[in-house]
Amino acid sequence: MQPVPDEVKVFVEKVTTEIINPIIAIIFAGALLYMMYGLMVFILNAGDESKRADGKRHIMYGLIGMTIMVSVYAILEIGLRTIGVSSSDIPKEITPINL
Repeated sequence: MQPVPDEVKVFVEKVTTEIINPIIAIIFAGALLYMMYGLMVFILNAGDESKRADGKRHIMYGLIGMTIMVSVYAILEIGLRTIGVSSSDIPKEITPINL
């Protein structure tokens, strides 16, 4: 397998840092807000079972969305580290130790 050229590594790092990671963060924030909305519906309608069920659905879909976004980020990081691209989003102090 041939090593990845440095120009490609820099390009992939910039695209990931400037485009993909902000999109993942925005979608994650949207899922968090959706879950919070469901929690609010669930709490404010404690007496109405149908609205509580609606709130539970919102909470569940929000949690599923956040789980998917964390998984997408993890898969992206695994792929980037496989080709040797460093992630500039993560401070160097908290990156794992290479054994």
